[in-house]
Amino acid sequence: MEPTDTTASETANALSQAHLRREVLRSAWEDTRNPELMRLAVLAIPRLLQADRCGIFIGSRDGQQVWLEAGTGVEERQIEVPVDHSMVGDVLRTGSPAFRHRDEAVEQPTSSSSSIVDYEVRTALTVPVRRVGGADVVAAIQVLNRLDGQDFDENDVSILGDVAFAMQASLERIHDSQIMLEEAHALDEEVALLDLQESSLRSDKRLRVFPPALSDPDGSWLHHRWGGKRYPPFIDQQATQVLTGSWDTGPDDIFIATHQKVGTHLTKKFVLEAVRALFDLPELHPFHSGDIGPRTVPWPEVLLSQHGRVAWRDFLHRTAGHPRIWFLHNAVEDMPVRRVHPRSRFVVTVRDPRGTAVSQYHFWRRHPLLQVDPEISMDDFLDRFIEGDLYFGDYHEHVLGWVRRLSPEIRPEQVLVLRYEDLVENKEQSLDRLVRFLSSGRVLGEDMRDRIVASTGFESMKQEMTVNPRSFYFNPKVFFRSGKAREWAEQLTPEQVARIDEKTRRLWGGSHLECPPEALVG
Repeated sequence: MEPTDTTASETANALSQAHLRREVLRSAWEDTRNPELMRLAVLAIPRLLQADRCGIFIGSRDGQQVWLEAGTGVEERQIEVPVDHSMVGDVLRTGSPAFRHRDEAVEQPTSSSSSIVDYEVRTALTVPVRRVGGADVVAAIQVLNRLDGQDFDENDVSILGDVAFAMQASLERIHDSQIMLEEAHALDEEVALLDLQESSLRSDKRLRVFPPALSDPDGSWLHHRWGGKRYPPFIDQQATQVLTGSWDTGPDDIFIATHQKVGTHLTKKFVLEAVRALFDLPELHPFHSGDIGPRTVPWPEVLLSQHGRVAWRDFLHRTAGHPRIWFLHNAVEDMPVRRVHPRSRFVVTVRDPRGTAVSQYHFWRRHPLLQVDPEISMDDFLDRFIEGDLYFGDYHEHVLGWVRRLSPEIRPEQVLVLRYEDLVENKEQSLDRLVRFLSSGRVLGEDMRDRIVASTGFESMKQEMTVNPRSFYFNPKVFFRSGKAREWAEQLTPEQVARIDEKTRRLWGGSHLECPPEALVG
């Protein structure tokens, strides 16, 4: 029996409602767990104790399990350990501090991350955290591996005990409120199941469109509109609000910031291959696959909108403590984050507006979800391009915002601006700039440079995506269309070029027709 449209619609609505309940609960949990305090503790405790790492563990309500609430290089609840036969479990049960010395074997925590399992513990100290005014132990704080190679001593116990006392009320509140987290995880599973069901009920495997979607008077250009800007209908505004209210970027986050159709996939390939060559990644890190699709290089709002917290948490866990790459299309002032870490990095790709206009024209009229008239003329499209009412806002203003870093949280040294034309025509120079930006002082061998350059060729990428698309969901035969840096000269009339150039001069200044002058710095 074939599923009906009603069944698919009901499942989609149930998915949306479960997702909403889950994010409301998540927001309440974030307020309870005080993530800023957790981050501060993870930064300060190792320095205070001259230790390599620390972890803050919470006991479960039934006393049978312990989870890592915060720790060096890991995500929330990434490690769970049994109470029996573990150092943390012993401390929770006895209420007494515990040591592991250099001549003792130390158990390795159970984790899905090989980078944590493979960590060698030589020395350790764990202290209990008691309930305020009571004897019950609700949490434990642990430090690992003194940097001087010596054992932790009684003075360290005293210092870490003072830290435990200072965090007592906060950790007790987390322990007593963990039912919210349990309910959130149950909703995670419900969202994941409904996501699977809804995807199977749809006749295609495209991204889900979130109602109520707007359109132009003729029914085309399906969109949502927030803050005066047009956004694709497959991004849920609620997901963006959740990220804006709670997501703090990290020191290992690398963002590819582009408007649409300015070389996003090409930039992804450059960055991914450079990271693979420059960094020692654990065996389970997703970058090993070479995939540049959304499972490996996610679009944050789409990842959370379409697949929920399970997929989001899975990506964070698989990349914890190592470089992770995201891509953004929004304007710099519309980043879906609460705070930008001072060591997060941004690779901004800009393209000649004439080339951007041509590429967007072909892309949007072929896009399966936007209902753009495939017969729209270039002149009619250029009216929209010059007016600037595009998805994610005006292209010229979008570029200016990123290259001028119109965000007080982003410093000049956090941004690398690349030109699409250079990524096509000057690959070696572009790769060298990227390598210096991502890993100061390191260089690639000639063989590696040649391999990366070859892998970023248009035909090479198109062939790879065709034979092994992995999580890349567009048909490369349709959407890997040209690969030429300056095809606009073949497709635009002199009058159309003049229209675009007039706007470029007005917004970017003078004779800068390919990119703003700020983009040429560095």
